[in-house]
Amino acid sequence: MALFIVESDISRMDERMARLIPKQRAFVEEMFQRGIFHMYAVSENLDKWWCSIEADSEEEVHRILDDMPIINWLNPTVNGLMRSEEHTSELQSR
Repeated sequence: MALFIVESDISRMDERMARLIPKQRAFVEEMFQRGIFHMYAVSENLDKWWCSIEADSEEEVHRILDDMPIINWLNPTVNGLMRSEEHTSELQSR
């Protein structure tokens, strides 16, 4: 398994996207529980998004992303990581 970092701009939130946020949060929680997501972040302005995903290939990362409820509002760029260090600390969401 390899680790990938994914980043994207987020299209302006509309009512349809807002209704999908609870499903998106449930999806993200499931990915953390399954050990697939290692990090997930959204910028304060709600215009940028990042996550790190453990997968066998970039193609698998794209299949995972395709299942995200808000994928239609993202244009993800996937990069393989040679090295990653993490410090576990959870910030409160606003």
